[in-house]
Amino acid sequence: MRAALTLAALAAAAALAGCGGGGSDGSYTLGGTVSGLTTSGLVLSNGSETISVAANASSFAFTTPVSGSYAVSISAQPVGQTCALSNASGSANADVTSVTAVCRNYLALSANTGSANVTAYAVGSSGALTSTATTSTGSLQPAGLALTSDGRFAFASYRENGTVSAFSVSGTGALTALGTSTAVADSRGLTVGPGNATVYVTNYSDKSVSQFAISSSGTLSPLSVAKVATGSTPMAVAVTPSGSYAYVTNQGDNTVSQFSVGSNGALTALTPATVSTGSGTQPQALVVSPDSKTLYVTLKGSGRLAQFSIGSTGALTAASPASVVAGTTPSSIALTPAGNCAYAANTGDATISQYIVTNGLLTALAPSTIGASANVSAVAVSPDGAHVYATNSGDGTLTAYSVGTACALSFVGTVTTGATPSALVVR
Repeated sequence: MRAALTLAALAAAAALAGCGGGGSDGSYTLGGTVSGLTTSGLVLSNGSETISVAANASSFAFTTPVSGSYAVSISAQPVGQTCALSNASGSANADVTSVTAVCRNYLALSANTGSANVTAYAVGSSGALTSTATTSTGSLQPAGLALTSDGRFAFASYRENGTVSAFSVSGTGALTALGTSTAVADSRGLTVGPGNATVYVTNYSDKSVSQFAISSSGTLSPLSVAKVATGSTPMAVAVTPSGSYAYVTNQGDNTVSQFSVGSNGALTALTPATVSTGSGTQPQALVVSPDSKTLYVTLKGSGRLAQFSIGSTGALTAASPASVVAGTTPSSIALTPAGNCAYAANTGDATISQYIVTNGLLTALAPSTIGASANVSAVAVSPDGAHVYATNSGDGTLTAYSVGTACALSFVGTVTTGATPSALVVR
């Protein structure tokens, strides 16, 4: 009887130890809480393990215990929503329950040069937009706008000003200033690198790109080499989804600069440093395919879209055909997340060109364009690929379209923005 009682006591002690924070081998459970998740598709990862989190879940837990360090990340966002993690990494010395995932429906943000503000809109299931917040940028006129992939932080560049601002983004799209960093006067296009670790900003009058690291709190600090040379009048910058290469359009000398991306995010020019888009073409906007194999460039001067193959070293080679027809003065381009549809905003004739993408090559739909509004300036696709949005700088509006099964767009509705919208992001 005494032996039996001793064994029972030992078993109870072991059970209590398990409840209180891990086993005797020093491994612990890893999980946390979820809020705002209303749809399926959220996938979290820690090391090699991934877990799917169900719609309306309030918590999650990984199956494999952790010992020592952990780093939870989002492998896939849910349908129609964007989630952000907090307290996602650390070193476990007890069961971990402090990781939090906060989810929201998509937001659209329009940077408005003329009224010096950023307007935010909630995106409904039909793609329709509802105004939710307006944030002033003071005396500065925003020219470029970018968001981290989890929607936590936004970054803005300013026309005729060398300041780059960092903001936190609320669930309604209201921006809270986190601080500013110095680029070069008249900074224009900017982008966030894969992994949300870097920001790159084109310096229109300086023939350069400034490069910054993003801290865990969203603030920016210059990399050890604060800027790298480009061609003349750099307009926009894009990084391959693989994170290996970056490209810059140089409107002034009709070239595209090409760079490799180092382990710390620093850019190094390839050889040759630029490739030509042709005399008088005035390259302006650009986008990289999801598989990092093709680069598409709007040619403002010739009314065409250039298409380049990206080689194993990052070097660009003109595809065949080297370009396709767009509308008048194409100024912005976007791809669906699957890379199967492409859209270009044509400022000169107030249209959006629409293409299907096959083996990396663009083919215009019939009809090849859909009407936009005056001076359509920027185009963006929702993260689920279901809707396309375009800002119209001539009348200060933002138009929503739905994407059909064969990439064709259908009009959804239009809302008012601030004056002269110049940049657009949807996340």
